Amino acid sequence: MQKVNHFTMLEYSALKLLNNNQKVNSILGVRDKQKDFDELWPISVELHLTNLCNLKCCWCTDKNLRKNKNSLDQKIIKNLFCEFKTHGAGVTIEGGGEPCLHRDFEGIVQDARDIGVDIGLITNGTVDIGGIANHFKWIRVSLDATNSTEYVHEKGVDRFKDVLRNIRTINDRRNKADTLLGIGFVITKNNNRNLLAFTKLLDKLGVDYIYMRPVEDAPERLPDFDSLYAFNKYLIKHEERLRAKVILKIDERAVKNNAGLPCICHSLSCIIRADGDVVICEKRRHDIKVLGNICNESFENIWLSERRKKISQQLLQSEYQQGCGVCRITSYNQMFYNLLKLKTSKFI
Repeated sequence: MQKVNHFTMLEYSALKLLNNNQKVNSILGVRDKQKDFDELWPISVELHLTNLCNLKCCWCTDKNLRKNKNSLDQKIIKNLFCEFKTHGAGVTIEGGGEPCLHRDFEGIVQDARDIGVDIGLITNGTVDIGGIANHFKWIRVSLDATNSTEYVHEKGVDRFKDVLRNIRTINDRRNKADTLLGIGFVITKNNNRNLLAFTKLLDKLGVDYIYMRPVEDAPERLPDFDSLYAFNKYLIKHEERLRAKVILKIDERAVKNNAGLPCICHSLSCIIRADGDVVICEKRRHDIKVLGNICNESFENIWLSERRKKISQQLLQSEYQQGCGVCRITSYNQMFYNLLKLKTSKFI
C-alpha cells in the first residue's frame, strides 16, 4: 500500500513566490531595468539570536562569529517582530550559534506568538523544545550523522542519542497540521555510508522531510558524488515507499559566484546577526556588506536606506559576485533569468 506523503514539494519550492506576486513583479522590474532598486520588504529574515554554541562542528562556517559570544537583547527582538508582523515578513530563528541557548529563548518565542509573526527554527536539537514546538511554522533539526561515532567525528561531542530523543519529543508534542518537522543533513565523506538505512529510520520517526546537501566550503571533506547520484537515483525510484520527503541537493549546491549572474534576488531575504548587524548576504564572506545595525535604528530605516540602495545596485553587476560561496539565492536568480529565454511564454 502506498504511503501518504504529507509534505509536498510546494513547501520547499520556488513556486511559493506565487503567493508574493508584488515582490516578484518588483524583482522582475529590476531585472528588466525598469527600476534600479527593489524597495519591498524581504519575504523572510534570518535572525541570529546568539553566537553561543555547544557543539564543535568541524566544517562550521560561523566559527569566527562565535568568538565574540554576542546575543541580541529580547526587547530589540520584540521590536523587530512588531516590524515584521506589520510588513508580513517571516522570521527564521537560527545561528550564528545555537539559538535555543539564548537566555531568553522561550520568552522570545512567546513574544513572536503574542505578536503574531510567523517563525521557523533551525536548531542542532540538543535542547528539549517540545513544550513550545507548536509556536513554530516549521522546525529543522541539523543532525548531520547516522550514529554516535559519526556525530562525535562531525560535531566534536557525543549528543547523538540526546538529539534523537528530542526529535521524538518534538514530533510527539507538535501539532502536525500546523508545524512541519524536518531534518537537516550536511553530507561529508565521513557520514555518507549509511544514508539509506538512516533515511528509513527518520521516516519511521515521523518527520515530514529530510534536507540533505554536500558540505560547503570544505573541499577536503566533500563526499563521493557518484555515491550521492546513486543514492538519489534510488530515492527517485522508491520515493513512494517513504512518508517523508527526501530533498537531496547535489548539483545546485555546488554552484559558486552566483553562476555569473546579476544578483537580482538578494532582496528576498537578509540576515540579522547576534551583534545587531544587518547583512545583505551570508555568502559574501570575502566582502561582507553591512547595511546597518538594529541596535541603533529600525529595520525599516535600514532596509530603505541609501546605503542598501547603493549595495543593491552593486550586486546587479554580474562580476560583483566573484568570490561568493554556494548560495540558495542563486537558484532564484537562475530561474528569473531563464524565464527570459522562453520561446513559448505566450502559450500554456
